[in-house]
Amino acid sequence: MASRRAALLAVVAALSFQAVTISACAAPTPGNWADYKTRFVLPDGRVVDTGNGNVSHSEGQGFAMIMATAYDDPATFKTLWTWTDRTLSRPDTRLFKWRYQPTGDLHVADPNNALDGDLLIAWALLRGGERWKKPDYLEASAQIRKAILAKLLVKQGDRLLLAPGIDGFVTAQGMIFNPSYAIMPALDAFAAREPKSLWPQVRDQALRALRDARFGAADLTVDWVKVDTAGAMWTDPDRPPRFGFDAIRVPLYMCWSGRGADASLDPVKRWWTSFRAAGKPAPAWIDVRSGEVAEFAAPVGMASVADLTLTGRASEARIQNEDYYSSSLLILSQIAASERRDKAAPPPKR
Repeated sequence: MASRRAALLAVVAALSFQAVTISACAAPTPGNWADYKTRFVLPDGRVVDTGNGNVSHSEGQGFAMIMATAYDDPATFKTLWTWTDRTLSRPDTRLFKWRYQPTGDLHVADPNNALDGDLLIAWALLRGGERWKKPDYLEASAQIRKAILAKLLVKQGDRLLLAPGIDGFVTAQGMIFNPSYAIMPALDAFAAREPKSLWPQVRDQALRALRDARFGAADLTVDWVKVDTAGAMWTDPDRPPRFGFDAIRVPLYMCWSGRGADASLDPVKRWWTSFRAAGKPAPAWIDVRSGEVAEFAAPVGMASVADLTLTGRASEARIQNEDYYSSSLLILSQIAASERRDKAAPPPKR
């Protein structure tokens, strides 16, 4: 499963979390959703990754389904879900094949799933089911959540984590963990929906992992992490140790879930602020070991995540000529800014 993109001391050990509900008001910049549908969503409901050979991912289907719930667009949601369910569903479990290729005889050559797509789709179905009173969406979400716990839950030392996919990520020496697949607002929603299940523990363990998985002088997370059998974390030796196109979603999801003040985000805030203080755009990635940075600036969507993290407000930009991923990050950061509910630490004990 190829990496699709390429952030980041704990603040308070015990936080009192409440469920994050969908904002009743419309998401910001509605023109972006109209443009997104025109540019990236085909009439049959397939979301096209224009920066990656026009393939489709379960991730992209989930992104768009989340957007549809935020913009109160049940018709588009139904089209997106119908294509996803019909085309990407695995026959052996209620999870989804991760990639669809528009060319060739075999459109879905790799049957493996991708955790982020599974989580996003399950979360979108929960949101849509609650918003539009659709029991079939709620039931599908429940089935996917059950399959995720049954197929992807892995224990390493005292850590309980979700593997990025069924195949290829867990060995006798440990597992691979993708911090950006810890979609905190989704995990909050699942924990609230099923408080007596494993979801509260999975959510808490994911948050702990995000706080621990930071590396190098910049103290940033990376796109992919190796977790050994004792639970120790390392940069994945088989992938560049970058805070980049995957890891950018860590601060997005932390802020979306109301954890924008968590101390684990302080290093990435310092890193982004250093460029702004110098009047320069932040690069798209940094190698946390060598300090090497990309020769090109972070695109609009990534910059909007930085805005959200630093100020609590996303960019109001339009997607214009941005590709699928940058456009997705821009819209998602705008939705996150409108939906986030800051979580405060409990009052001190007297």
